[in-house]
Amino acid sequence: MNFHFAIIPILCSVLLPIAYSHEDNEQFLECNKTFNCGLIQEIGYPFWSIARPRYCGHGGLEFELICEDNQFPVININDQRFRVLNMSQPGIISIAPVDIWQNPCPQQFHNLSLTHHLCDFSTTIRNLSVFYGCPLETDIPEENRFTCAGINGNNIYAYYLDETLLRMHSSDLVDCNTSIILPVNQNELVQLLSGNDTIDDAWNKGFNVMYHKDIISCIACRNSGGVCGSNNTTLEFLCFCRDNPHPQFCQAPVLQSLSYPFWNDDRPQVCKEEGFGLTKCDEPHPVINISGKEFRLIHVNQAAYTMTIAPEDLWGNICLDNPINITLGNPFLSFSHTVRNLSFFYHCNATALMETIKIPPSPNHIFGCPQEYSFWM
Repeated sequence: MNFHFAIIPILCSVLLPIAYSHEDNEQFLECNKTFNCGLIQEIGYPFWSIARPRYCGHGGLEFELICEDNQFPVININDQRFRVLNMSQPGIISIAPVDIWQNPCPQQFHNLSLTHHLCDFSTTIRNLSVFYGCPLETDIPEENRFTCAGINGNNIYAYYLDETLLRMHSSDLVDCNTSIILPVNQNELVQLLSGNDTIDDAWNKGFNVMYHKDIISCIACRNSGGVCGSNNTTLEFLCFCRDNPHPQFCQAPVLQSLSYPFWNDDRPQVCKEEGFGLTKCDEPHPVINISGKEFRLIHVNQAAYTMTIAPEDLWGNICLDNPINITLGNPFLSFSHTVRNLSFFYHCNATALMETIKIPPSPNHIFGCPQEYSFWM
C-alpha cells in the first residue's frame, strides 16, 4: 500500500458572533442566511435554491436544491434525481435515488453513476448488484432474494449480491431480464448481508457523496469574517465581505502595530532580527519564513510572546502532491503547550487500507482529493 504521510500541527480558530450594520454589503447579508427544507436545517454554501440566491452557493445547477412538498430536498446529478437525506458532515451529503425511494422494484432500470467533476462517491461506498426478472435460484442464499410484481400480477424473483457473491453466482443469473449496480455505504452493506436490514432499508438509507468544490476556500473565507458565494456569470468562488466581494477572503487587516522582532523591507537594517522577516504584507495574513518553510501569520500576541501560524502550502489547498512534516528549525521558536499533532495520510489504496486496519477512518476524517483516498487522524 503506497501512500504519503505527514504530521502537521493545525491551528484552531473560534468564530465569534458578528454585529451587522446598515452599510454591510447586500450579498454579504443575503448569503449569511441559510435555509431549511424538511428535516435538513441550516443549508448553506455550496447549495442554493428558490429560497436562497444562486450567487450564495456554487451557481451551477449541480448544487441547486429543490424542496419538494416543502419537506424533501432533491438534487440533480448527471440528470438523475436524488433525495438529500443528511448533510451534517462537511463536504459529504447522504443521498438516495428518487425513483427507488421506498420501492426496490422501480419501473425503469439504470445504473447510478457520478461522473461529474464536482462530486464523487465516498471511499466507504460498496457496489450492490441487483438482478430482476430471474427464475428461482436455490443456490443463491434465500436472504438475498426478494420479489417484485410482474406485468400479469405474478411475482417475479429479484436478487441482490455484493462483489463476493456476484463472483460466486454470476453464472446462475444469466437468465434474469435485467440488472443494475447501486452504491451503498459499507456499514449498511454489512447490516443488509447479516439480515439486520432489508433491501428497502438499504435503499432508504442512501449512500454518501463527497463534494469538493471550493471547500477549503470557503473555510478561509469564513475565518476572515466573510460569507461564501460565487460569481453568477463565471461561477468562480467569491468571498462576500462587509465592504465588497473578494476572490478568496476578506481584506480586513488583523495584524497592526507590529514591532521587534518582526520586520519587513520598510524597516531599517538595525531593526531586523533574522528569522522574523515578513512578506506579502499587503495581504490580511502576511508570510513568515521559518527555516526555509513559509507560514501564514494569523495572529500575534507580543505581550505573551506567541504567534499563530498556518503552513503556506496548506493555505487554501489541503490536497498536497508532496506532503512533508511540519517542524520548527528555529532555536528561538517552540510549539505552544496547547498544540496537538494531526497525522495526514495521502494517496491511500482504500481497498488495501480496509483489509489491513481494524478500525477504518471515521467519515468525518476523510477529505476529498481528486482520484485518491486521503484522511487525517
